Amino acid sequence: MINQLPTIAPISDLRLRQAEIIEQAKEGPVILVERGSRPALIAISPEQWNLLAEQVEYLQDALAVYKKKWELATGQDELVELSPEEISEWLGDDVPA
Repeated sequence: MINQLPTIAPISDLRLRQAEIIEQAKEGPVILVERGSRPALIAISPEQWNLLAEQVEYLQDALAVYKKKWELATGQDELVELSPEEISEWLGDDVPA
């Protein structure tokens, strides 16, 4: 997870110091700003991007689980028990061997 303060650099540095900015992005986000300190671009490493994407996916899955639990608890949905045959039919070819 990204916990450190980002590096801030003028966007013109991307043209002048491209290799250095890429190296800095491996350590943490680099915020490239336009005139007036307006952020124009955030550079992060592919590893950090993948980690963030995994965390977002995990949080979305957790949210879906808790939403369903809330719907069940408040009577907005009901739990239906399926037989093993119904589960196999429902999964089709996606059943693990």
